[in-house]
Formats: sequence, structure tokens, C-alpha cells
Amino acid sequence: MSESELIEQLADKEHASWAHWMRYLFSRCVDIEGYEYVLIPRALAERWKRQAETPYAHLSEQEKQSDRDEVAHILPIIHRYFQE
Repeated sequence: MSESELIEQLADKEHASWAHWMRYLFSRCVDIEGYEYVLIPRALAERWKRQAETPYAHLSEQEKQSDRDEVAHILPIIHRYFQE
């Protein structure tokens, strides 16, 4: 596998991860009929903002595990790259 192929495969997984997150985010939002916007509940917005501003090393074990689970999706691609 070439480096450009690796980048494409990793980008594909990154997009899938982002799309999954966006589906989750929108599933938690409030859609008020007749309005142009959706609302993120304040408690979720505050939690996600805190997580975004927290370095990985200071996250809870549960939050770290969520990030590890995401990495587990791309690890097979990286392994294949280095085995070739």
C-alpha cells in the first residue's frame, strides 16, 4: 500500500467517524418545528465543550476509552501499511 493509499483509507475512516458523531449529535438536538435552527441541550453543550478543551491525559477513563475505541477502527489499516 502506498502512502497516498494509506491517507485515503485513513481519511475514509475519519469521515465515517465524523459522520457517526454528527448523526449522534443531531439525534440529541431539539428540532423545533418552524425554526431554522436545532438546539443542543445546554448540559450536552457544556459537557462537549469541557471535553474539547480538556487534554487527553486529563480525560476520565470512560472518555479516554471512547477515544481508544475510535483508534481501534483505524489500527488495522495502519498495520496493513507497515506489513507491506
